[in-house]
Amino acid sequence: MKKESIFHICTGTYAYASGKYTLNVRLKCAKNDLKSARVHYMNVYDHSQNRHISEMHRLCSDEFSDLYEAELTLPERHFKYFFELDGRDEHIYFTADGFLRGNVDNKNSFFFPVINEDEIPQFPAWAKGALVYQIFVDRFFSSKRRERVNREWDELPDRASIYGGDFDGIVEKLDYIRGLGTEVIYLCPVFRSKTNHKYDIEDYYAIDDMFGGEEALVRLVNAVHAKGMRLILDCVFNHMSYENAIFKDVVKNGEKSRYKDWFYLYSYPVDVQKGNYDTFAGCVPSMPRLNTSNPEVISYLVDSAVYWTKKLGIDGWRLDVADEVSTSLWRRFREEIIKVKPDALIIGEIWNHATKWMGGDQVHTVTNYKYRKWLLDFIHERIDSETFWQKIASNNMLYKTPCYDYLINLLGSHDTIRISEEVGRQKAALALLATMAFRGMPLIYYGDEIGLEGGEDPDNRRPMPWREVSKENTEYVSAFSKLRKGYEDIFKSGELRPYFTKGRLLAFERAWGGQALKIYINFGADEAPIDGEQIFGYNAGTKTVTTEKKDVNRIEGFSFAVCK
Repeated sequence: MKKESIFHICTGTYAYASGKYTLNVRLKCAKNDLKSARVHYMNVYDHSQNRHISEMHRLCSDEFSDLYEAELTLPERHFKYFFELDGRDEHIYFTADGFLRGNVDNKNSFFFPVINEDEIPQFPAWAKGALVYQIFVDRFFSSKRRERVNREWDELPDRASIYGGDFDGIVEKLDYIRGLGTEVIYLCPVFRSKTNHKYDIEDYYAIDDMFGGEEALVRLVNAVHAKGMRLILDCVFNHMSYENAIFKDVVKNGEKSRYKDWFYLYSYPVDVQKGNYDTFAGCVPSMPRLNTSNPEVISYLVDSAVYWTKKLGIDGWRLDVADEVSTSLWRRFREEIIKVKPDALIIGEIWNHATKWMGGDQVHTVTNYKYRKWLLDFIHERIDSETFWQKIASNNMLYKTPCYDYLINLLGSHDTIRISEEVGRQKAALALLATMAFRGMPLIYYGDEIGLEGGEDPDNRRPMPWREVSKENTEYVSAFSKLRKGYEDIFKSGELRPYFTKGRLLAFERAWGGQALKIYINFGADEAPIDGEQIFGYNAGTKTVTTEKKDVNRIEGFSFAVCK
């Protein structure tokens, strides 16, 4: 037994409450090193030898490690526990005092003193596994031509392009959006700014007239809710525009400004030409970075989000550059937003490991860019399926199991090259179906459903080409969404069990309550062997959707299949 690889701590993702009386405990060990693992546990205040025993199951495995997990339940909610491990040729106990053989005393146990109710992860039930549709408002649909428009709809964008997409335009297309199976619409920023993207906010208390203003946004929120969907806004607290009155006051008054401690200023006078202050990405003077550890800044920003949550009745927020904003702000943000909207969803934009923000007191979930990375590596043939699943497992090991159904799995966004540009339209369509079948919340960046292409920013923000929208181009998404709805428990709550497959075939099983579906995605041109009764199929080459049941043993090249 490789004892140096065995790891557990009684906090974080290794010991956490998942219910009022339930504690989840995890144990990490070397890959394939254990034959079995059990947890002995009891009430902290029970000094007898009457311990409960729970078998651990292998939750996931990466290249080097296995991660085991067990759920322990006690009505008293006070836990002490240790592990019993069986290796190939060794039987041993792993305790808070290290490895022991023979009898283990209660005093050798790991302790989780008590489950307090505010430590139990809370998620909005409506968001579990929900399909998200992201809209860059200026580029989606225009209800009428506006004064600030400087580009024709069919022209490619530059950084200053304004096309005239607006809130009423989105309202006109809600049936289309809902027809894709969308449950949540996420809008890029909508607050006052001269730019098309509005990630540099000039006024946190004004909705931009470029999109139709506050009244039009209210119409949109109400229309979205009437269609049975939810709406989330983009929150930009890491930085603001240098045109914001607050920053202008600093430029004007320097050290005498009441806002001088709201920013990271290097010298005086503050000069927007020199950019002698910290900024977004450290190189964008038009976006001065806020000091989000300052209590005044925290109050100002959080109060603005509370204001709009109340006034608009929106369903949550996506937090821009969440990993650079102070955790003090995000804790206050969550506390105040949940007071106003108890089932609001809070999504953090975090591109890398996000454990720091996923403790249950800040964000509910994060943008799972690691999923995108490893799927693209598989499609580009840089890794095989075994490595893909190992990398997904390594990422999953960072998060508590209840988080898995809420991770925002995305193939692209307004910050990335378009998926169709990366891999071509056929493989992009298959990647989208794979994402919709995966565990978590799938995100469609507007236009990805029809293979909209686009390179680096700003090319990835092209206007939606409505002339290319047709039943033929979108049926694969809407038809699979109907299947997801018919097997909602499996796709929204089910486990994901990977298969190690050869070639360009990616395969996995989704299982829930004794039912299971097998998912096969063939990213290669050659046929591949599969097994089962096919209940859904899509050939990306011919754009053919198949919904009738049939026994199959092969899947065509560039095809997707769901089998029982």
